Amino acid sequence: MVGENIKQYLENKGVTQVFLAEKAKISTGAINQMLNGKRKIIVEEYLAICEALEVPLETFKDSTIKRAS
Repeated sequence: MVGENIKQYLENKGVTQVFLAEKAKISTGAINQMLNGKRKIIVEEYLAICEALEVPLETFKDSTIKRAS
């Protein structure tokens, strides 16, 4: 899942959820829920997270997601 990929990235880079929440202007509670699979990430939040972390949008793409034909 995308949230799990973001969580793993943060752990690998030593970035806290609090830092991400502040930089992305998303509440810490919402970040925590997203990264723990308790709620979905909406497009605007995903864009804000990628921008805050200064990574391309493809960084957290879940390879198991299939696109509709």
